[in-house]
Amino acid sequence: MTIESDKPRIVLDTKPLIKLFAKEEGWQAVQKILSGIEEGKDEAAICVVTLTEIYYKYLQEKREDLGRARVQDIRHAMNVKELEIDEETAVRAGEFKGKYGVPVADAFIAAAACLEGSIVISDDPHFRRMAEIKALTEEEFLSCLG
Repeated sequence: MTIESDKPRIVLDTKPLIKLFAKEEGWQAVQKILSGIEEGKDEAAICVVTLTEIYYKYLQEKREDLGRARVQDIRHAMNVKELEIDEETAVRAGEFKGKYGVPVADAFIAAAACLEGSIVISDDPHFRRMAEIKALTEEEFLSCLG
């Protein structure tokens, strides 16, 4: 995002959204973050790769209808920007994949966050290994807000 703001800028990894949808441990923290986003307290985005991961997860469970619904929920979420994969993002993702050996989807998410100057929200340890980005768990992010 090119507009300077004092609001925290975050990119949500796929894992927090899955936690929320499945009501897995920690989903309440994700809900609090999303509430802050809806209220305009935080600037948030997702990498479009997250849509792939969400849809694929539900296809694996033979729940294509739910996969489509979840993707639509994310795409229409208020105040959440979708980060496209352009050439610069693709190259940076390749660098992260090569340097850190992370899964391709995580490399794209990290690259998108890096280029946006955003914090990745995830409890996935892959993101902690990448020196070029800041990664916080949902609980860590909420505790930073006070």
